[in-house]
Amino acid sequence: MKTRSTLLILITFMLSISSCSEQQAPKQEFMVGADISILKMMEDLGAVYKVNGTPTAPLEIFTSNGYNYARLRIFNNPNMRGPVCNSLDYTIDLAKQTKAAGMKLLLDFHYSDTWADPQHQIKPAAWDSITFEALTDSVFSYSKTVIAAMDAAGVIPDMVQVGNEITPGFIWPDGKIYKDGNEDWESFCTLLNAGINGTKAAYGDIDVPIMIHIDKGGDLNATSKFFHKIEEYGVEYDLIGLSYYPWWHGTFDDLEKNLTWLSEHKTQDIVLVETAYYSNGYYPEPAEWVLDIQPFPPTEQGQYDFLHTLDSIAHIYPKVKGIFYWQPEEIKVPGKKEWVIGRSLFDDDGNVLKGITAIKEN
Repeated sequence: MKTRSTLLILITFMLSISSCSEQQAPKQEFMVGADISILKMMEDLGAVYKVNGTPTAPLEIFTSNGYNYARLRIFNNPNMRGPVCNSLDYTIDLAKQTKAAGMKLLLDFHYSDTWADPQHQIKPAAWDSITFEALTDSVFSYSKTVIAAMDAAGVIPDMVQVGNEITPGFIWPDGKIYKDGNEDWESFCTLLNAGINGTKAAYGDIDVPIMIHIDKGGDLNATSKFFHKIEEYGVEYDLIGLSYYPWWHGTFDDLEKNLTWLSEHKTQDIVLVETAYYSNGYYPEPAEWVLDIQPFPPTEQGQYDFLHTLDSIAHIYPKVKGIFYWQPEEIKVPGKKEWVIGRSLFDDDGNVLKGITAIKEN
């Protein structure tokens, strides 16, 4: 009897340990995110967002459909052309709105006065004529100053993206990787580390997840080369951010090949940090940089089906921790030129489309 009692006590103890372990390690929240960097600008221009024709606060529309993360870009000194409006003050104001709505915040450093993407990584004008050493110090100081200002305003980011679609480098020409037939990874990684270190310095003892974002969602060779090289040069990061637009980045199969390789060869988690799909009948024509790939018709239903399929794929891979929709808030307003109308999650009149329901936490 004594042996049996001892066994029962041991079993009960082990079960209690298992229970405590489960309580201490809750399931990580899947990031359902939106890059809503022009939302404040849209509302300032008079944009009205609706649900079935009823005006509704846009952030309420997002959060009621499971969106738990906002991604906000920031330019050094935005040139204010079109949607290039994201100064520090603007970003802080919009961050306050997103935080008040209960959303977490991903800050996206562009390190430019305008768009930073694979074709454009233009050095900020204020850094144009300084030495490389001074540029490195400036990237560190600027990153630290931005985070410190946001902290002081009560909107410190929950995650930070150092550079935007930086497959070819950033802060050109100093941080450009491919120069006259040669590859300069050392200069690029020096500047990249300056941005990372400046960001971390602002957080002090608090760990902040650092994301490195490239545009090659469906390109395994380019992805594997990029992350191999930056690790070779000592870049430390926590999250791999990928853009995936099928007309630029390939088929779902191409994406899955990349996700499979990353899941097997990298310890970092993965976020599909930029995606979108057309709903208004338009779709890019095949061209030099545009692939002849159209997984679904460019309709409201096709947009939903694309996002639903992408979400289903993401949940196959445990290391994929989230999906962010890019610029879902753009609608027509008087006096505004059209930028990328047709990929929004709202129609021209501001009514929310069913695609907003396609990305799910579980």
